[in-house]
Amino acid sequence: MTRRDQITRMARTDLIMLGALALSISASALAPGVRNSSESMVYASPAQPVDTLSTNQVVITDQVDITEVSNIASEILPSSEVESRSYPSKLPDFSAINDVRTKKQMFFSYMLPKIRQANDKILANRRLLMMIRDDLTTGDVLDEDDIQFVGSLKARYRIRQQTSLRSTVDDLLIRVDVVPESLVLAQAANESGWGTSRFARQANNLFGVWCFSKGCGLTPKNRDEGLNHEVAKYESVQEGIIAYVHTINTNPAYIHLRRIRATTRSEEQHFSGHALAEGLLKYSSRGIDYVREIQQLIRVNDLQKYTLPLQA
Repeated sequence: MTRRDQITRMARTDLIMLGALALSISASALAPGVRNSSESMVYASPAQPVDTLSTNQVVITDQVDITEVSNIASEILPSSEVESRSYPSKLPDFSAINDVRTKKQMFFSYMLPKIRQANDKILANRRLLMMIRDDLTTGDVLDEDDIQFVGSLKARYRIRQQTSLRSTVDDLLIRVDVVPESLVLAQAANESGWGTSRFARQANNLFGVWCFSKGCGLTPKNRDEGLNHEVAKYESVQEGIIAYVHTINTNPAYIHLRRIRATTRSEEQHFSGHALAEGLLKYSSRGIDYVREIQQLIRVNDLQKYTLPLQA
């Protein structure tokens, strides 16, 4: 089996596995507040202010099984090694961890392998896209499988322009890309109150993503009158991460983030979550204050060290 065949198998398996999820994300408009206009795209307020956890804020409900939690992921190191083991979909009881430093480390240990797993699947598709782009550049004729693959990604990543095949591939390469671990960790911590929010515990939704079909998620307790959104519910934390990354990669609200990523890809060895956070102005109604909050989380917790070197 050639290298291209191997990557093709990975990429197409990814498309099959995520097909149903893509449809559900599309039906829920991909991001909170989206009503066919990028100007109205906002998220719910963060579950907890940035990096202000204290022992006074942590409520002990039950004694946490530290052994069980620590076995969810091995000790984190900023390396390219991603464990292949399966992780439990049930979120650990982070609210039962009294020590702030321990709570943070457990949270990062739990989330990091899942984030890398989601990014790895995107990289498999990206590698094949780059091979197809190289073939188009050299004038090679694409086979039917390659053309179908590009068409599948075009639909999944919401490329609606009717352009040439080469232009479509170029557009896809801007969207089919990883979201750096540092940014995902910071947003997950902020939006979920370090994994303790009701939406994290009951809906596997650590990013505050909204949906708009009745019964698609959990109803916010303090939803403003006249609004009908719910907070999307996922079968697993992994599914919630995949949905969040797909939102960042496709929603018109985050065009600026994707442009920053595309520009820095050719200039940096690592993506900077701090830099990409500038593209999150429409993630929250708090705008620039939210962006600065996420950037502070990345700095204070030294999250950039978890971002892997660029691949593909």
